[in-house]
Amino acid sequence: MCYNISMKILSPVGNIESLKAAIYNGAEEVYLGVNEFNARNNIDGFNLENLEEAVSFAHLFGVKVALAINILFSDCELEDALKVAVTAYNAGVDALIVQDLGLIKLLSTNYPEIELHASTQMGVHNLEGVKAIEKYGFKRVVLSRETPLSEIKRIKDNTDIEIEYFAQGALCVSFSGNCYLSSYLYGASGNRGRCKQPCRLPYTLVKGGKIYKKGYLLSAKDFNMLGRLSDLKSAGVDVIKIEGRARRPYYVAAATKAYYNALNGKTVEKEDLELGFNRTYTEGYFNGNGKIISEIQGHIGILAGRIEKVKYGKKFNEVFLSSTRELKPKSTFKIFSGGVEKTTLTAFDLVEVKKGLYRLTTTHNLSVGDQARLIADFDKETWAQKLTPKKRVDINIFAIDGAPIRAVSSVDDIEVTVLGCVCEKAKNKPITEQEIKENFAKSEFFGAKICVQKLDEVFILKKDFNEFRRNVFSEIYRAYTEKYKRDLGVKKIKNSYSVIKFTDFQTVKSVDESFTGKNVIYSPEEYILEDVLRFKNKCETQNKKAYLDTPNFALKEDIELLKNIIDKSGVGIIANNYYALTLSSNVVIGAGLNVYNKCAAEEFSLPIITAESDISSRDDYPYMTLRHCPIKAHINSSCNNCAYEDGFKYITDSGKELKLKRKKLSTCTFYLTD
Repeated sequence: MCYNISMKILSPVGNIESLKAAIYNGAEEVYLGVNEFNARNNIDGFNLENLEEAVSFAHLFGVKVALAINILFSDCELEDALKVAVTAYNAGVDALIVQDLGLIKLLSTNYPEIELHASTQMGVHNLEGVKAIEKYGFKRVVLSRETPLSEIKRIKDNTDIEIEYFAQGALCVSFSGNCYLSSYLYGASGNRGRCKQPCRLPYTLVKGGKIYKKGYLLSAKDFNMLGRLSDLKSAGVDVIKIEGRARRPYYVAAATKAYYNALNGKTVEKEDLELGFNRTYTEGYFNGNGKIISEIQGHIGILAGRIEKVKYGKKFNEVFLSSTRELKPKSTFKIFSGGVEKTTLTAFDLVEVKKGLYRLTTTHNLSVGDQARLIADFDKETWAQKLTPKKRVDINIFAIDGAPIRAVSSVDDIEVTVLGCVCEKAKNKPITEQEIKENFAKSEFFGAKICVQKLDEVFILKKDFNEFRRNVFSEIYRAYTEKYKRDLGVKKIKNSYSVIKFTDFQTVKSVDESFTGKNVIYSPEEYILEDVLRFKNKCETQNKKAYLDTPNFALKEDIELLKNIIDKSGVGIIANNYYALTLSSNVVIGAGLNVYNKCAAEEFSLPIITAESDISSRDDYPYMTLRHCPIKAHINSSCNNCAYEDGFKYITDSGKELKLKRKKLSTCTFYLTD
């Protein structure tokens, strides 16, 4: 099926400069966060005080704004989170991107007029997951980056929900919403917007004392779907999302422009995009599940040239760099030696001494043969912040002797009339039509087309005319943006719900293990009906309650397999993703669903296990869920000749060991555990 969809571009903005860069380069929507209530709270760009200004500016250019309030909230934070959500909506925000089920329930119940988008942190990646969350009135779902084309199509064919899909930017190595490694290692939860990015650290892959590989083994490449836009459109994607709220304005400008040009049949300057940020590129999981690891952890830019000569001095070294590019002073380079990053430097005094040969001075010790990669071009960085397209507006001017000067403009079918000082008959030189037009050309936001309808021979003081011009543009701006303002009140939260804690449980990997808990959870490597039946029978014999641990990632064929097993065995389930809620009525809410407060727990009204929150019993839930195959990525294995077996470990430089485990359904999913 081919859908009649014109995909929209959703760009990230971390500050006002990035907002302008996104809008000026073709974004139809932007998303941002405020304060600490978003998944990028390490950036300081927007707050409730300047949010209205940002939203008004976006609306002036017809661009919608989504607020990411997409972290998990504790009970004591929910009321503040609700206040932020309502305040943002009143300021004109068009939609909220949310993860926490407690906040979702409060918003959908009390404020149905607020448009909600299901964050990728909810881990929705199949039709069943979408069906499970539809009751909350979501207009849009931001699918997990791991969602394949087949599932996108299945969702589009069977629901009316809008589909948003990541197209560019950082690719988390762990499955969306189920990465707890930062929380485990540093007490800084990714689901709370505090991720320390341990995936970007070096690791050693070992088994049985043998070292298989060292390096940045969990560092994913950047998403780049420019070559798959027609596939995304055919699958039914409505909005393509660019990741990068923490990145600089030039990246936002280059990425937005690249996708705007690609969608509009224009030339894409791929090197500008690479210069913005890249760890090398991948099309994610569209071409199998073993091609996402970059083995580098930072921006590598584009190849600039080679160090040809170094003259070492007492304080500064004189370096000669050959390049086929035109390089600019104040640009920044990363230096590599033998493929290993050596240092980063900004060449303030870069000068071309002859064609293709540049000289610079630095305190860094560089060597002949070192590779220089350009990661920031000063001229282009400056260009990104100088773009100032203006909103076209038609203004009719009336300057009549003895009457206030008057400007009339039609804004979205609303007539805006502004009066200035009284026009006086000119004694010497009257104001001219050209002077009026030149004065009204002085506007940061508007490109005014002035039509002087009536002009007597009158005189107006320069300061009075300047004030009149400012008032005209101010009123036009207000008229453009005022219609988006609302006035909802914030409701108080009262919740005395007593969480049903799931306790006294034991997780087993094999039916042959000893069952010691009152409740036994079977979490096998491979889901086989006969094994589950044997597990259920053993639990009944020992008077224990039997539960099947459902994986947090499942494709259509996996869900069919699980459904068949659950129906035929009658076993209860641990639901670790929204899709699993559709499989059985005998459900325990698993750690993967990230219940963090009483409001979310009450919505389920079922026994709860958690991974991070103290709201209930904690499970030894995996720290990471990996949809790429580490065995393919690091030891040249293949599905036909799989080298996986129990015993592989990732070890940090500090000596912390993470065991690599696997679940096998129609495809393999890997987990890092303690």
